[in-house]
Amino acid sequence: MNQPQIYRASGYWRTNISGAVLGGIGSAILLLTVFTIVLWGSDFSRQAVIWFVVICLNLLGTALGFYPGNWVVAYPLAVEVEPTKHIVLIAPWKRLIIPVEEIRDIRNSPLHQGYVVRFHHRHGLLKSFTIHWFFGSEGAALAEAIENIVSRNALIGN
Repeated sequence: MNQPQIYRASGYWRTNISGAVLGGIGSAILLLTVFTIVLWGSDFSRQAVIWFVVICLNLLGTALGFYPGNWVVAYPLAVEVEPTKHIVLIAPWKRLIIPVEEIRDIRNSPLHQGYVVRFHHRHGLLKSFTIHWFFGSEGAALAEAIENIVSRNALIGN
């Protein structure tokens, strides 16, 4: 029972999340390229420089939020559960370890379209993650495993 168990998302969900990450990276490169051309073509006018700086700061803030800030694991591709120690959220180019003591609760949320697992403390900018309805056939089993962890922690805490 205390052996690590890995729950993997469906191929559809993995393609969706990986495509979104790659699409974001591609659009950032495209935006930088287009605004560099505009900046170069405008002979570095004040307005073009301001737009270029704003776009660069926006892209930098987004990149910092997603990787060092851990937002990329808000909708994981897979989750490894070791019931007595931790869960590991797996996303493209990122793994985040969450100790089981940090898991606050899990609830089914129509707003987030799946099970939302909240933490006691933030991990970077991440305060929860979602097991989306499109996670696949292992989504319900993952939610049940996390619910068991939450229930066990509640019993130990009382």
